[in-house]
Amino acid sequence: MTAPIDPAKTQALVVAVERYEDPAWNVNGPYVDACAFITWLVDACGVPAENVSFYASALAASLRQAEVGRLLPAGVKTKDADSALVARHIQEGMVGLDADLLWVFWSGHGVVDSNGSHVLLLADSSVATKRAIAVDALQLALQSRRVGSNGGLGVPKIAVAVNACQNQPAGVEVALTDVTTTSTRVTDRGLFVMHACSTGQKARNIRAGAMRGKAAATGLFPRTLLTSLHDGSGRVLPDLHRVSDDIDRAFATLRSDSQTLQKPSLLRRNWDGRTLRTGDFALAPTERERALAALLEAALPDGADRNACAERLAARMPVVVPVSDCADDCSVEQLVTAASRVVHGIPTLVDVLVGTGPSGDGPLADASKERPPLDAPQTAALYQAARRVRPDEFLTHEEYTALVEALDPVGVPDASATARLDRTLRHHLPDRPTDLGTLVKALEAAGAHSEAGAVPALLRFVCLAAAEADACGGDGRALRAWVRQVADRIGSTADALAALMQAAVEGCIRRRAEKTWLMVRIDASHPETGACRYAFSAWIHDSVSGVANLDSTRDFLSWREVQYRLSTVVEPYVADDRLSLAVEFFLPVGHMELQVERIPMSYREVDSVPLGTVAPVVVRYAQRRTAWSARWDACGADTAAGDHHWLRHDALDLPRLHTALQARPLAGCIELTGPHAEFTPALAYCAQAGVPVMAWHRQLGERRAVRDLAPLRQVVHPRDLPEELRQLRAGAREPSDGGGSGLVLLWDDPHRLLPRMRPRSPGRTPRP
Repeated sequence: MTAPIDPAKTQALVVAVERYEDPAWNVNGPYVDACAFITWLVDACGVPAENVSFYASALAASLRQAEVGRLLPAGVKTKDADSALVARHIQEGMVGLDADLLWVFWSGHGVVDSNGSHVLLLADSSVATKRAIAVDALQLALQSRRVGSNGGLGVPKIAVAVNACQNQPAGVEVALTDVTTTSTRVTDRGLFVMHACSTGQKARNIRAGAMRGKAAATGLFPRTLLTSLHDGSGRVLPDLHRVSDDIDRAFATLRSDSQTLQKPSLLRRNWDGRTLRTGDFALAPTERERALAALLEAALPDGADRNACAERLAARMPVVVPVSDCADDCSVEQLVTAASRVVHGIPTLVDVLVGTGPSGDGPLADASKERPPLDAPQTAALYQAARRVRPDEFLTHEEYTALVEALDPVGVPDASATARLDRTLRHHLPDRPTDLGTLVKALEAAGAHSEAGAVPALLRFVCLAAAEADACGGDGRALRAWVRQVADRIGSTADALAALMQAAVEGCIRRRAEKTWLMVRIDASHPETGACRYAFSAWIHDSVSGVANLDSTRDFLSWREVQYRLSTVVEPYVADDRLSLAVEFFLPVGHMELQVERIPMSYREVDSVPLGTVAPVVVRYAQRRTAWSARWDACGADTAAGDHHWLRHDALDLPRLHTALQARPLAGCIELTGPHAEFTPALAYCAQAGVPVMAWHRQLGERRAVRDLAPLRQVVHPRDLPEELRQLRAGAREPSDGGGSGLVLLWDDPHRLLPRMRPRSPGRTPRP
């Protein structure tokens, strides 16, 4: 049991703040709470009124209530609770105290600032700036030798009760009032600090109608505290272990009854020779965070190493949230919870241990001569545990900052649009265009490794952005250097990365270069019956030299023979890296299902590569009998990508198709749907209506895919469809997977037509 304390040798500092310079922060209750506490000290325990230093900023309604109910004991004087007066009293007003006990009671607004420190707001907090005293600084000041006579020995015990929130509201600018001094601490002074709640929580008031008595506290914590203190013994210092246990049990009951989520916390330093801290962290350590902390415990076994880690972490990040109880050394759990509350904090924490970092002073985990450096399995375990804590982050803070700065808007005009050029990235992007930081985080959240040997989505985007920056007259070298550095740190394969960079450059060239179109007309020997004998004529078309004849067949051949002849014509142009090649096949109306995109090619020393995977391939009608330029021009005039360009209809429902086309005379694109074996009537009807762009799934084997082409319609402008289709076909692993291998694109550009030819009759051999 605690020895009795003489009430006459008890001093008290009581602060109550209800009224602020910023009226939006005014709050009811703290003044009544303080009056109730002072009433217990003076009336119940016999502490002289002149021993109480009371700093208050009360609302008018509270003052009237105090006057009518005589809440404040006679003789207690009140001073303003502004930052200057309170800070001066803490620093100077208690220097000569000769007391067995100092009670400190504080009631008012409290917040967690941007540095993670719990601060108590004072009355001169304005709209622009909230003036406050940090709880950690207050505790250090109370333990200094400036409190108490005889070099601090005049006050052996200090009990503190803080009724203030510990949440972190957005946009609060805090100016801290320093109350610490250079004076050393009294190490054997007992300090018992009780907080109304844990970090991240709010301190609640008693529900309306639940208050009893003229001096009853309004706050949930002060009411519970005073109930336990006012045990009828008249002791000014009852057993605070029992008091804190009573409070914990009372709040446990309230939480179980769903009356509050509030959980009081406790700091006990040198109280009865022991030190203890209870309560929750702002983010309670999860199982994954505890697993990472266990690995850090092995890597940083002593306090000096942990403090060095905290110093390096603070040097590498703008804000590191300290979780401190004024102890000399931080714990590994504090390091993990602090880093997890900061964006990219966990990857930076691990890199402090195992990486060189921007300072170049070497891995922290290797700095101690008394401990062997981390081996490869230990390093891998750290990275794995860190990624489990924050699976949406693998960049360090410096890497993230450097990337956002390197994505210069001059070099990359629209980063979101650039990312959408790669179809594999689109499902990772936000629905709406946003700022660079959010875009980077969305792609980073796709993960560091999607599969073995794969390059992360974020690195794919940066390679693409570097190529786009070069093409726009910027400089992508900084982006490429960033990619190599990050890939080396996270272990991405160098070969895969080099291939990705090359592919990004080639894709950029394809998009920027003027297309060279290879136009191929296919004639069937019996168009009406679909007999499998074909002839072809081929031309090359570019914007400089115009149209040039390449080759043609004199006889009708089998489709296999035509494929072989066409492959020998096309291969030299596909292999020429200087050309951005696309292929158009002009087909008879009854042969639109001819699988021209699957003509096998020899490409980069690989045989039987489908033509449609290496070059954009589209089909066109060999003969148009109606004009279609109006719908084509309408698509070009509408520069926004999206579903609004398209009609989507069942291929067999011709009446509704007719109605839809009449209702939208300028709709340029249509997607034909359904599992039907025959699409020719719908294709012919759309051709007669003058629809220049059509997409449908062809029948492969005995089945026609019925997959919705919404991703194609909604994110791609019609002018980009040929290249988009090439990417889809290249990404299809199997012919039957339905990705892009069975997709057909009819893309009739009225500005590029075949040379005039004499119509070829069935069975007639063309003249040389």
